Amino acid sequence: VSIPFALSLRDGRAAGLFWDNPARQIWDLGQTQLDEWKLTAASGDIDLYLFVGPTVPEVVGNYTRLTGRIPMPPRWALGYQPCRYRYETAARVEEVAQRFRQRKIPCDVLYLDIHHMDGYRVFTFGKGFPMATELMKRLRSDGFRVVTIVDPGVKDDPRFGVLNRGLEVDAFVKNADGTADFIGEVWPGKARFPDFLRAETRAWWGREQAALTRQGVAGFWNHMNAPSNFARPDKTLAPEAIHRTEHGTLPHVEAHNLYGMQMARASREGSLAAAPDQRPFVITRATYAGGQRDAVVWTGDHSSTWDQLRDSVQMLLNLGVSGVAFCGGNVGGFPDNTTPELFVRWMQFAAFTPFFRNHSHLGTTDQEPWALGPTVEAIIRRSIEQRYQLLQLYYCLVAEARETGAPIVRPLFWHYANDPIAVARGDQFLVGRDLLVAPVLEQGSVARAVYLPNETWYDFWTDERIEGGCHHLAEAPLDRIPIFVRGGAILPLIGAAQNSESQDLCEVTLNVWPGLNDGFVWYEDDGETQAFDQGDWHRRRIRLARQGQRLILTLGAASGPRASKVQVWRVILHGIPGKARVSVNGERMDVVRMPENRMIALDIPNSSGEIRIKYGPA
Repeated sequence: VSIPFALSLRDGRAAGLFWDNPARQIWDLGQTQLDEWKLTAASGDIDLYLFVGPTVPEVVGNYTRLTGRIPMPPRWALGYQPCRYRYETAARVEEVAQRFRQRKIPCDVLYLDIHHMDGYRVFTFGKGFPMATELMKRLRSDGFRVVTIVDPGVKDDPRFGVLNRGLEVDAFVKNADGTADFIGEVWPGKARFPDFLRAETRAWWGREQAALTRQGVAGFWNHMNAPSNFARPDKTLAPEAIHRTEHGTLPHVEAHNLYGMQMARASREGSLAAAPDQRPFVITRATYAGGQRDAVVWTGDHSSTWDQLRDSVQMLLNLGVSGVAFCGGNVGGFPDNTTPELFVRWMQFAAFTPFFRNHSHLGTTDQEPWALGPTVEAIIRRSIEQRYQLLQLYYCLVAEARETGAPIVRPLFWHYANDPIAVARGDQFLVGRDLLVAPVLEQGSVARAVYLPNETWYDFWTDERIEGGCHHLAEAPLDRIPIFVRGGAILPLIGAAQNSESQDLCEVTLNVWPGLNDGFVWYEDDGETQAFDQGDWHRRRIRLARQGQRLILTLGAASGPRASKVQVWRVILHGIPGKARVSVNGERMDVVRMPENRMIALDIPNSSGEIRIKYGPA
């Protein structure tokens, strides 16, 4: 992923610099000369954009207004997604699916890596998957979607229909002299590489990909699209290979950083052509600035080590402020063998990342939730269930990212740019505005220091009130990840289920902590189609304000033509030390008091009009 964008923060004031040039670049940001930035590119134009803020959200908002924002994904894309570089037969895939359901572990998506193909020929199924369409139907009936890997290297086999149809439209990257196709080597052996910088090539690729859509494949995992080529020491195409674009020819050395993005573009456009009413789901390993318009990004082949777990936190935060709001990593690590403790800590962290997928290499320790013993399985099940309880919150944050460019998981400096300690903490993050997550990143740790910015915070697990502006030692036994909620937080929870589409939105629990909140936007649509783009959605802003000694929780009047699925709001008001008086739209309400937990609860029938809940000391 090559995004030549940097964010500067000085005395709480933010600015951003974007060099729109896909050539190889070197950025020296105060390394050689402390007060000097030196930017160098091997070729191309000096096409610079300066974003002056002054806030971080304004900088990223303007950057994404220029480069584009994420599309609305299908809701199931926010669910848990296991993957393995060893699901070699349909029987093995079905066995894994059955074990997820038998063990009551939520799961939405299963992946097929390169072993599903016929001799690694793209867009095919091999002997291990003799009746792929029927397999997809059976898995779909049990609530699973299937995503297949799609590599760009097309096997150079004169009997291969995909190759021949590509040759008919002259789809491939050329040698330096432009007279013949460039030949490299990847998984299928000798291969040609589609020239995705050509519109004709992208259209052809989409037509080929449609064969998988017709068989029931729900999404496309673009891999090896740096592009990778085993035949050269630098593992990519020759720098002098030729791409043909609508603006003229480009040598590969100048097009390299665009290749993965344009492949993802072809995949998304092909998905829309094959199923115009459905939301595409495309994942990419390589991309350039603006690639967030077409695909989710995952961060490649992390190793199963504690160092790489720590690195992955900062990588995802950097991607988020670079426009790639929907991103994730290979949970548990891909090469090397994970350990029970490392796997638990990685899964606990990843359950809060936008894209939640684990993946492991051929010959390494299995990483299905049950593979490392019953203790690990029980902890992992709870982490995944918690993700599903928060799934509608993530869906609302995805809708916000689509509108504003704001990342779903945010570095602390997103909201606390004037706090130098918060700015420096890259090992903890915010989910939206109100949820602070501090993953455990050190082997053997049963506690960790968490910096809480200068506000009132509440321990998510114990409801202990903590004043911020300092570090707090948080307990972190193996079955717990430190989580804190900001005073004024409005946190919606829904019931966990075995997959996202079987979740019931009829009753939503709104957890509310004392403080102020200028607005959380509740969002609903059908979760699958493009109808939201024609206005078929439902929104309402939920606020928390103070009036003297009392707080007012306001569910604003609904907007949009879509009817909400919510029938009852179960409101839990935290931080209530004694007796309280509660009214809804001016009428006294009977409530359930939980004095031992300093909470009160009430159920409110949903309506499209404004709902005002006023509460405070009796």
